Amino acid sequence: MSFELRDVSFSYPGSQSTKPALSNINLSIKPGQMVVIVGLNGSGKSTILKLLSRFYDPTSGPESILVDGIPISRENIGLGYAERVNDAEIIDRVAHKGGASHCLKKLEHGKETRLSTGNEAYGYNLPDHPDHPLQIEQENLQKNIELSGGETQRIVAARTFMRFETGNVRFVAVDEPTSALDSEGEFSLFDNLIQAREGKTMIFVTHRFGHLTKRADLVVCMKDGTIVEAGTHEELMVKEGEYAMLYNIQASAFLMMGPRDFG
Repeated sequence: MSFELRDVSFSYPGSQSTKPALSNINLSIKPGQMVVIVGLNGSGKSTILKLLSRFYDPTSGPESILVDGIPISRENIGLGYAERVNDAEIIDRVAHKGGASHCLKKLEHGKETRLSTGNEAYGYNLPDHPDHPLQIEQENLQKNIELSGGETQRIVAARTFMRFETGNVRFVAVDEPTSALDSEGEFSLFDNLIQAREGKTMIFVTHRFGHLTKRADLVVCMKDGTIVEAGTHEELMVKEGEYAMLYNIQASAFLMMGPRDFG
């Protein structure tokens, strides 16, 4: 799946800021490319993914973003839901790729544990009697399963790999998927995602990007809602600009963690 952004600008609805979140973005992403978008907080990284996923339309108009040469307003790239799969082997495999195997083992009912019930939408107009079967079931549904931030991210990653197994996925947008993972878990997850590329267009937004950008086809460096640099890791390091500065800062911070954690 290809993307082309032509002078894209965007301001969030209701925003009091006089400065747009994105200003005059021009970017071309080829089918099957792995792209990493980097930059400081508030630079516009996540906003680009929201526009490509069509959570919002750009202020500059939907015609300013093309998907496979077609204006995004005419193309449905919704993520949807993976079909229900009961193949235990596939479930175990994607749980391993997402780093979620140990999470499943700690849950009371393993893979059958209900993590999200949606009971808020159905918890009204129930009989008042506390012993009524529907009231008892409602109370059971309200017993939340507590997962840590890292465990939640591993479960989400496993669900992503399930979609890879069961659907025709052409575009993968990944926004800060490892913020609650340690360096070892982050490295493993990114490595599994990259191995699953198989022609998919992948766009990553992450603060910890060292080992990702070295393997990317395109690195996009953003600042204050604009693209300040774009190219490969090697090309941008030679420029000694914004990207090189961010990379070197991270390299210094991770120096004590060993080469695997960063490079």
